[in-house]
Amino acid sequence: MEAVNNSNIFKTFVEWIKEVWEKINIKEWAESIGGTSSEAVQASIYFGVGFAIGFLFKKYFKFLISCLLISIFLILILEYNKILEIDWQAFNVWIGFEPTADLGVILNSIFDWIKDNLLVSVSSTVGFLIGYKLG
Repeated sequence: MEAVNNSNIFKTFVEWIKEVWEKINIKEWAESIGGTSSEAVQASIYFGVGFAIGFLFKKYFKFLISCLLISIFLILILEYNKILEIDWQAFNVWIGFEPTADLGVILNSIFDWIKDNLLVSVSSTVGFLIGYKLG
């Protein structure tokens, strides 16, 4: 009896989702605010990813920070004792910067990317904040 009731609830929920999806006309809505439907879909995807990251970040903040600090500490000790050698110029090239890029150049590049992708940046930031708040 319980499984039949849960099955009916699930079917009702799926039908409700279908009705809502049919009522939402993404193309018309996006054009009314001056964008395209692909931009609206892209913004909603980044919002969802930001929401998930914010939610998980709040849940596992202490664990993530602990792991990050321990990893940095171990890497610095290994590099200081010459057990590990990091080629920072090769690392800069690997992440897409010039080999001689310093922190200022990297920060300017990040801010330029944010300016170029403002819709994505804002939607993912808002998603992160809401996910963090609800997490």
